[in-house]
Amino acid sequence: MRTLFTTLLLSAPLLIGAQNETVGNSDFGNISALTIILFFFLLIVIAILLICREAVCWYFKINKIEAQQHEILRLLKERKEKK
Repeated sequence: MRTLFTTLLLSAPLLIGAQNETVGNSDFGNISALTIILFFFLLIVIAILLICREAVCWYFKINKIEAQQHEILRLLKERKEKK
């Protein structure tokens, strides 16, 4: 997460400079800069969603419930094998 923000901070001046140089030439430079900004924005949104998912799973104890279900399945398989 720290490296993502560092990358964004370091690349922001480059993106701003890229937009200023291509104002008179063509719109392709602006499209590529916009694509890069959109890509970083999507990465940030995905990271936030993953962090929120972990928080929700922790709050509702979903990870513990899953572990208990795996333990129950293991015990049931052992019991089935003994019969």
